[in-house]
Amino acid sequence: MRSSLAVVAAALTVGLVVQAPIALADTGSSASGSVSGSASGSGDLWVVPTASADKFTFLVAYSFGNRIPAGADPTRTEGEPGPVNEALAAAVVAARGTRTIPVYAQTSIADVLRTEYGMTDVIAIEADRQPDGTLTYLSTDGVAKKVSALRGTAQATDVAGVIAFKDHLWRATYTTRNNGLRAYAPAGITMPSQYDPQSGQAWTTSALAYLPVDMAARIPLLLNGTGSSR
Repeated sequence: MRSSLAVVAAALTVGLVVQAPIALADTGSSASGSVSGSASGSGDLWVVPTASADKFTFLVAYSFGNRIPAGADPTRTEGEPGPVNEALAAAVVAARGTRTIPVYAQTSIADVLRTEYGMTDVIAIEADRQPDGTLTYLSTDGVAKKVSALRGTAQATDVAGVIAFKDHLWRATYTTRNNGLRAYAPAGITMPSQYDPQSGQAWTTSALAYLPVDMAARIPLLLNGTGSSR
């Protein structure tokens, strides 16, 4: 019964997102310096809460797809970044500006930040490996859990800035929140939105392939109350 409800909910959610694409709400900060990501109105279900980039104590960057080199074993290599992760790295740089706050980034983005931008204070969030050397898929929730554990007691005062592909941004932000971190997308920073048809991850090659996957994964966040503007 529960699985049937999830399927129905996912179908309804996909219908909603087609009618109302993800919107970014630029929400300011109060005079006291606190961060607010709330929004109001009937069309706010998929609004991503945002905050000024100067409020963030760190950034977390979620990768999207990859490029698998010819002849490489996709079960054993994280692949090359590809154009989407290169664009995500550029978004990290734009959000960070001249500040020196730490960046927690999945390997595909961390590699670009180090090699192309010379960023040194990058903590790469890597996928785990099985004893035989094969990779264990690192989900959005898995990344958020790793970052939350690394931040430890700093979470009490942390404000996380989330960098993610545009269609992934809502879920990435609320999944980060679901793991105990105050999280917002950076106001005024454009996230990449162009899919890579050559991505080594089939579900990230097009909106048609990706959106149903993302919508289904949002359902638990809606059901447990995490995925609501606040």
